[in-house]
Amino acid sequence: MTRPKGGELKGSKLHAKAMGMSLDHANKYADDVRNLIEQRLRIKGRTLDKTFVRAGRLLPKWAHREGHYLAQAAQHMGHPKLRPMIDEDRLKRAHNTLVAHLKTIDPVERRKTRILGVLGVVSFNLILVAAALLIFLMWRGYL
Repeated sequence: MTRPKGGELKGSKLHAKAMGMSLDHANKYADDVRNLIEQRLRIKGRTLDKTFVRAGRLLPKWAHREGHYLAQAAQHMGHPKLRPMIDEDRLKRAHNTLVAHLKTIDPVERRKTRILGVLGVVSFNLILVAAALLIFLMWRGYL
């Protein structure tokens, strides 16, 4: 970590850049992930935390953990005393793993799978109703 130069304040943007990562980087990471969730999962939210809450079971538990860390880091980057608590390597790793996972999700394939699942349930229920009707007709002696 480098020390701020003469006229720089500890909490200034120049000091944050000297430390390696700025508030803009953290917000860009959070916005990237939020935009990918909106594109791939069709879930919108004002903040990254709300987006992850709305995603629910569509994302694995580790993705929720990493997303929460990313959102929390973006908030902490704006605060000069909390900024040193952020692990930049973990922040980059969280961003990279979330982006890699979200890019593997195909919205068209998800839609097809959902439609096929509903059609499978409906057809199975129709077969059960038809079998129950045949059994009832045989029991009553009509067949």
